[in-house]
Amino acid sequence: MENYERIANSKEFLELKRSKLLFIWPVVILFFCLYLSFPLMAAYAKPLMGKFVAGNITFGYLYGVSLYFVAWALAFVYFVKAKGFDQKAKAAVDKYRQEKGA
Repeated sequence: MENYERIANSKEFLELKRSKLLFIWPVVILFFCLYLSFPLMAAYAKPLMGKFVAGNITFGYLYGVSLYFVAWALAFVYFVKAKGFDQKAKAAVDKYRQEKGA
């Protein structure tokens, strides 16, 4: 078992934590704003939500379906970005292992 406290307090791990939080929180806030605006718009912007944009498709349906695409896009972006987080985590642990072995 690795010495968790030493790794957790290392410069590399703290930088990883910081970069991860700086990426995750804006994405979470963005999605919650988009997601929570949907019922608010349904309640208070009925003319906009009921407006037909293409054939029988209203803006409300289009907005609701677009939330699925946004969620998938954000999940994909996180998937790509997580590879970098994994590499940084591995580097932090490997550095400790090299110091411990030396």
